[in-house]
Amino acid sequence: MPGTPSPRGYVYAWYTGKHRLAHRVSWELHNGPIPDGMLVCHHCDNRACVRPGHLFLGTAADNSADMIRKGRARRGETHHTAKLSEADVIAIRRMRASGETQQAVADRFGIALTTVRKIHLRLTWSHL
Repeated sequence: MPGTPSPRGYVYAWYTGKHRLAHRVSWELHNGPIPDGMLVCHHCDNRACVRPGHLFLGTAADNSADMIRKGRARRGETHHTAKLSEADVIAIRRMRASGETQQAVADRFGIALTTVRKIHLRLTWSHL
């Protein structure tokens, strides 16, 4: 049933006249319809996998929690939206601790005031 994985690693299949994600097709063939708002997630973390025993239903929050629990969540410099390095974040915290204003820090690093605040309060980059 599955074909060649897409660039993101998912496999698609033609099912009921539509091009659909193969793991969702597998779920439906073995377990019935997927309830609204539910995702078909992978215990094995292999996006191309269609084995029924490797699949489970969950919400987007369940899927995210599974990713975090397994240590697959990107954070810090490895996150695709990161604009700062770990060294930058440490410097930002030192600057704020020494009394530099949020505006001065934001200007130096070319970031928003709210970004400085969240870093300083450890709301972001909390792993450092």
